[in-house]
Amino acid sequence: MDQRAGRQFRVRGRNDVRRLFERGRRAGDRVLTLYGIRNGLAQARLGVAVSARHGGAVRRNRIKRLCREAFRLIRCRLPAGWDYMILPRVGVECSLQRVQASLQTLAPRLAQGTDPGADE
Repeated sequence: MDQRAGRQFRVRGRNDVRRLFERGRRAGDRVLTLYGIRNGLAQARLGVAVSARHGGAVRRNRIKRLCREAFRLIRCRLPAGWDYMILPRVGVECSLQRVQASLQTLAPRLAQGTDPGADE
């Protein structure tokens, strides 16, 4: 399985990000909040938004790298054809294993529409 993390696996456009937040479904747990919306593509894509409340730029960038790596490692196990946006929770220590576990739990919940707060 090809596990490269190319640009085609990232949500980059302003319109895509806006669409995710305005019309996407939302699910969350103790580690992160995950937004998701169908993208009409053959693969899943990811965006990460880390607020300034997490700390300085070095810390925020580390959290973003950690989230992208977690997504890269489990991308083949997530529902394809979705755009995801990760918002890590403030005050929670993020580790690769915790982010992976959260993604594997929340992404299928979004795809199935079983989250009670989900709206598309």
